[in-house]
Amino acid sequence: MTNGAECKNCGVTLAGRYCSACGQPADVRVPSFGHLLLDALGDAFSFDSRVWRSLGALVLPGRLTRRFLEGQRAKYTPPFRLYVVTTLVFFALFSIGRMMTGPPKPASSPPEENTADEPSPATTEDEQFGIDVKNGRWNCNLDKNLPPPMRARLVAACERIEADSGASFMRALAEHFPVMMLFFIPAIAGLMKLLYAFSRRKYVEHLLFFVHVHTFFFLTGVVTTLALRAAGLVPFLTSPVRAVTFVAWLYFPIYVYLAMRYVYRQGRVLTAVKYVALWGGYFVAFLASLSGLLIYTAVTL
Repeated sequence: MTNGAECKNCGVTLAGRYCSACGQPADVRVPSFGHLLLDALGDAFSFDSRVWRSLGALVLPGRLTRRFLEGQRAKYTPPFRLYVVTTLVFFALFSIGRMMTGPPKPASSPPEENTADEPSPATTEDEQFGIDVKNGRWNCNLDKNLPPPMRARLVAACERIEADSGASFMRALAEHFPVMMLFFIPAIAGLMKLLYAFSRRKYVEHLLFFVHVHTFFFLTGVVTTLALRAAGLVPFLTSPVRAVTFVAWLYFPIYVYLAMRYVYRQGRVLTAVKYVALWGGYFVAFLASLSGLLIYTAVTL
């Protein structure tokens, strides 16, 4: 492209290989298929891309969050994009693993015993909705007092769950879990806002902190899952890889504490108190969210 030509995007006179106004390349010839493919995958798989630089900073507790808040953003992948990519990879590996292993084969039914004097779980008056897994077989228990419309939907879902030993239920649960996290993470960020109410930090800063924390969580899941799959191909590596995997997950709670210290810059004792309060609220909120997710998945299966 010679100097003096106009940018095809905004009409500004070009003085080099890129437009000084909008940044579009001067060369706008129709690209080849290979160029389109490299352009689509380049940001994710180029070793000098922002993705790998971001992951490197993410491994160090709180580094990526603090650098982003300090204004170092151009060289790192946007937080939500990094989170989405990491969770997609994690759940893709989860789904592939379930497809490779397949649903467990139902065990042979044991001889029936005389239980005439004992109420069955499905007919107990105070029995709540639940799923029992015994010897590879999935069984649903339904409360007789459920409203007829809800009971009808749950009965249909239970039939599908029992027919394929829970494979459809687990698949649907994996599909809904990322959506649940999109509601759960902002809620936890709200709790963090309360814990640091006098720090004058904006809500978005706490949200960013937990986006990065959960990105590291799913990154740990990706790495440990791949390591365990690889160890399955080399038997003598199984025990060492399992030990490393255990340490990696044990490190996650420590990672959160260190990240809080590095980002919020408060003392050890004060951070420890807020850390305990955070995990208490986190545990309650996660159980409530997960219970709702299990019920929603069963009803909509």
